[in-house]
Amino acid sequence: MGKQKQQWTGRTDGKPWMHSSLIWLMRFLPVQIFYGVMDIVVIFYLLFAQPRRQAACHYWQLIHGKSVAASWWHTYLHFRTFGKAIVDRFAAYAGRTFRYTLEGNEAVEDAMSRGNGCILLASHIGNYEMAGYALQPSRPMYAVMFGGEKEHVLKNRQRLLEQNDIHILTQDDEMGYIYAINNILNNGDMLTLFADRHFGSDKSIVQNVMGKEASLPKGPFAIAQLYPAATVVCTFVMKESTHGYRVVVRRLQGKTAKDYATAYAQTVTEIVTRYPYQWYNFYEFWKKD
Repeated sequence: MGKQKQQWTGRTDGKPWMHSSLIWLMRFLPVQIFYGVMDIVVIFYLLFAQPRRQAACHYWQLIHGKSVAASWWHTYLHFRTFGKAIVDRFAAYAGRTFRYTLEGNEAVEDAMSRGNGCILLASHIGNYEMAGYALQPSRPMYAVMFGGEKEHVLKNRQRLLEQNDIHILTQDDEMGYIYAINNILNNGDMLTLFADRHFGSDKSIVQNVMGKEASLPKGPFAIAQLYPAATVVCTFVMKESTHGYRVVVRRLQGKTAKDYATAYAQTVTEIVTRYPYQWYNFYEFWKKD
């Protein structure tokens, strides 16, 4: 494969003109205006998105020990933070710039210099897509998306990310997906896999995350085990101010899939403790007692 671009696209539907208009406006208007609009949207989201609201409330009760009443207020603040992350994502598509502080990026730089490949285990914590604008790796990066997104969204995202030699893969063709992963890592490039959600597979590894047992997908950790020469890291892009993000990179050590899963769970716990409002898994993540 070498540096050849590989992509699989999803369905064709939706209204691309709406996204194009929004991105056009974001080139000229301050992001604070869109934050204000999103604050109104969040109120309706809080009232009518019952499964996500319930999952967020449970997160504040189970993990942070809040009362039922207090969990509603924290869930509102939680959704507001998520809304800002969405605004920032579109603003980045529109070409707006943000400040990035890198923490621990030496592991990625070392992996790129050795040319043995790098596996980035990503999460729905913080604003991970901003990593494509912040890391600027010296070798191609391939980010796995698990389908379901509209074709025009994927195309806009890919067009912007490819400016930094970052390419999107989707898992529509399973054999092509497996073949692509093998070529990417054998070529010494970077592969991003989300390691905190199950996508079409029930194979899992149970780990302690934030003091409670949770089921993590086995696939990303099994891939890390299959490529021992590759450097394995997890990356989090955390919002710290209106225009500022901190990119936290942690190298994970291990020999087995379980080793990597344990190291990943410990790092997730560290990051979510620091940034509790930037946990964006709005479903029942933890195992019920």
